[in-house]
Amino acid sequence: MSRIRIVGGTITKTTGGDHNIYSEGNIVYNSGRSVSLTSDVGISYGEPKDIPPLKTKEKVVSISSELYMHNNQELKIPYLDVSSILKFKSSKPFIAGIRLIFGRDIKHTAAKKLMKDLINNTLPRPKFEIDDTLSFSQGGYYYDGVISLNPKLIQDSEKDSNKAWLLFRVIMEEIGHYIDDLLRNTYDNIGGDDPKDEGVLFTADFIKFNQLLLKDFEFAKVKIQCENGSIREFSPKVLYGKPNREEKAKDLLFVASKDDDHGIVTLKSGKKVEVEFFKIRGAGAIHESITKRAATAAGLKYDSRLDEGCAWPDVPCEDENSIETCYYNTWSNEHKKGTKAYESHHGTKQYWHSMAPTGNHTNQQIVDLIVIQAKEWFKKGLEIKVNDGFFNKGDDGLFHVGKLLHMVQDSYSLSHVYRDSSNRIIQFQGYEDQDADKHGKPDEDDGAKGVQDAFVASTWILSSYKQAKSHTDVRPEVFLPVLEKYLRTEVYVLAPNRGGVKAGGSLDAYKKEIKK
Repeated sequence: MSRIRIVGGTITKTTGGDHNIYSEGNIVYNSGRSVSLTSDVGISYGEPKDIPPLKTKEKVVSISSELYMHNNQELKIPYLDVSSILKFKSSKPFIAGIRLIFGRDIKHTAAKKLMKDLINNTLPRPKFEIDDTLSFSQGGYYYDGVISLNPKLIQDSEKDSNKAWLLFRVIMEEIGHYIDDLLRNTYDNIGGDDPKDEGVLFTADFIKFNQLLLKDFEFAKVKIQCENGSIREFSPKVLYGKPNREEKAKDLLFVASKDDDHGIVTLKSGKKVEVEFFKIRGAGAIHESITKRAATAAGLKYDSRLDEGCAWPDVPCEDENSIETCYYNTWSNEHKKGTKAYESHHGTKQYWHSMAPTGNHTNQQIVDLIVIQAKEWFKKGLEIKVNDGFFNKGDDGLFHVGKLLHMVQDSYSLSHVYRDSSNRIIQFQGYEDQDADKHGKPDEDDGAKGVQDAFVASTWILSSYKQAKSHTDVRPEVFLPVLEKYLRTEVYVLAPNRGGVKAGGSLDAYKKEIKK
């Protein structure tokens, strides 16, 4: 319900101690004159802290899920049944998949024990519990055979398909941590933990195998205690269209490092333990941050076209002129040769990220490929006509310039290009030579080395675009040579004697470990 208070005079509230206001929605202050906030020690702003759960008329009694527990259900276990791909029985695909997700140190014998229990429906089940102490940003965690979940998220999942999608991912990831525990401590005694987030990989593998981005599905059973004491049940359901497959693919493609997912919880026994949370985060990326600041510095509006453009090389559409990003296409096709998603990340178009593409290329040849591509994108941006000027939302020319910004910004990433103390290029590195998790480390910090250089270059490019667009007679042949000169003499300057050196390889900090 709402509460409205109208007062003709003054309201004064005095509190001897702290005064806290909590809201799951918006807090609005309205004044005909001014609003003043004072403090003896300062006023701070930031992300919401842990909000006490609001009083509710209903309570989550229990939740259970059979996801991955056996194969005799609608959602199948990846590679347990390989009859569709092999003419003979074999455990190899399943074991290979398990070791890829949970670590190369997982023994074949442990994977086979898991496989046997899944086939016979004898897999020990994890226990599901409700943890009322979890904050709004903590979906759940796994510890010692128990998956603990956020009750507010469970309740919201009944009426909100977006929250149902989130709850499904929480449950799947924590089941992944449970399976990892079984493999290491029940089926074997090696202990430990793989450095990758096995829960994320486990979830993505399950989703892709069952094509869950293309269907509606239920994944759990919930019991709710009503205000009158009666018990009712519901099954959370993920809908195909909400969130749509692009939004779902975006959640699966770009996940933050698990390094900041750990925290201390107090168990019902009173014991304090460290656990790995499923953390609910907001969006944001290094390219977005740099481009926003550069657009402001250049006097341009940062809108959806520039936002989509600077993301495009990571999530390209098959149609390069589609003026949109394609997360689902990338998630589905990243490992299919010949697709834009594959070529951008693993093939011939890796120079879109200022990296060495497949084949034999020298550092100089890659600079040439980058300059040719940069001029092509800049030219497309100049040629697109906009009725109300390029400052307005909807300027698709900015989309193509955004792609150029991504490529240039990547050249200052430590895992993409190795530069000397004078910022000259020593080597374009190769993604196939790198560990995927290590590769992304330099791009997690907006204060990382190279970010300022990327900002300066981005500002120059956007300022040049703005100047070119301001001419009534926009002639690309006038502005493209200026762009090329800037790129060759300021951004992609090769160190002495490095032009003829074969590109590729990786610095040790990002190098892929040799498989045993």
